[in-house]
Amino acid sequence: MEHGLISRDNASDIASPLKPDGFIGGFHHCSVTPPSTSSRDSDRDRLDLGIDRELLLQLSRPIPGRLLFHTLVEWALIVGTITLACWANNVWISLAAIVFIATRQHALLIMMHEFSHRQFSRTRPVLNDAIGDFLTALPLLISIHGFRAEHLLHHRAPSTDADPNWVSSVRRSRFQFPRSRAGMMGLLCLYCLGVYTPQELKGLLFEGGMAIGLPRGAKLRQVGFWLSVLAACWAFNLWVIVALYWFLPMVTVLMAVVFFREVAEHHGMPKRGLEATRSVIGGPVESFLIAPYSVGFHAEHHLYPSVPFCRLPQLHCVLSGRTRYKEHAVVTRGYFTGLLRELSGKP
Repeated sequence: MEHGLISRDNASDIASPLKPDGFIGGFHHCSVTPPSTSSRDSDRDRLDLGIDRELLLQLSRPIPGRLLFHTLVEWALIVGTITLACWANNVWISLAAIVFIATRQHALLIMMHEFSHRQFSRTRPVLNDAIGDFLTALPLLISIHGFRAEHLLHHRAPSTDADPNWVSSVRRSRFQFPRSRAGMMGLLCLYCLGVYTPQELKGLLFEGGMAIGLPRGAKLRQVGFWLSVLAACWAFNLWVIVALYWFLPMVTVLMAVVFFREVAEHHGMPKRGLEATRSVIGGPVESFLIAPYSVGFHAEHHLYPSVPFCRLPQLHCVLSGRTRYKEHAVVTRGYFTGLLRELSGKP
């Protein structure tokens, strides 16, 4: 074992979500099959990157206050936008509100992802999951427990036959690349129209188990949440508002944003990259609307899933000085520029 560095022997202790009973990676105990080729590649990537153990421990500290703050900010933006749209009573403002709310729903999904890695608390998992469920997952029809179960498999062997996300994607023609810029924009329009929503929801909620087969505690939270929503809609006559400004953005524009980000992370890559992932560095507008909270640093997240979103840019700077990262990482500039060019197969 190399002194002061994350080695093959202890890489999973610090960086992997598969460490049994380990909270640094963000997951509880799970039964694990023998490591796949992808898992061995991951260990080699971390070993060769040589991140100092103490630095990684520091970067991996949970962020309960910051996570809760940003989650509440997103809810404030959503509620404020709905209030403005109702007051204005204008069709164009309503359409703009629907698009904007969808981007903030996406931001809530990213916060949900942080809760799934127990970035609120690794010593109080029930509290972490309860807050994450009520503030991020359940309003978007899924659960922290259900998402985590599938997400763990995705982390263990990304872009392989053992990755349920990858398997469900590659059998669909819309995830086949290269694809022209016009073809990609056409797909995004179809997503915005809700063409693929039934298939996507079926895959996520039922086939992916994100809303069914939950343990008792998660099921009670799910039932309690939706009973409360129904009661509030009945008591305050919110049916139209909730349908127009919550569910409509969710089944249209949100689907397009999630599809675009999923493609950016794992599809149409010019080479395998580290962890079979791509990091995309967008401009300010792209970062706010498509990839908030540093979610574009996806290779960094896969290499060290214990690091919360707010420290991924710092981790990226550290890794950028490592030879293996410079030689093998796929880092793309811009979603509507560099990414679309790569997806089209152009150099």
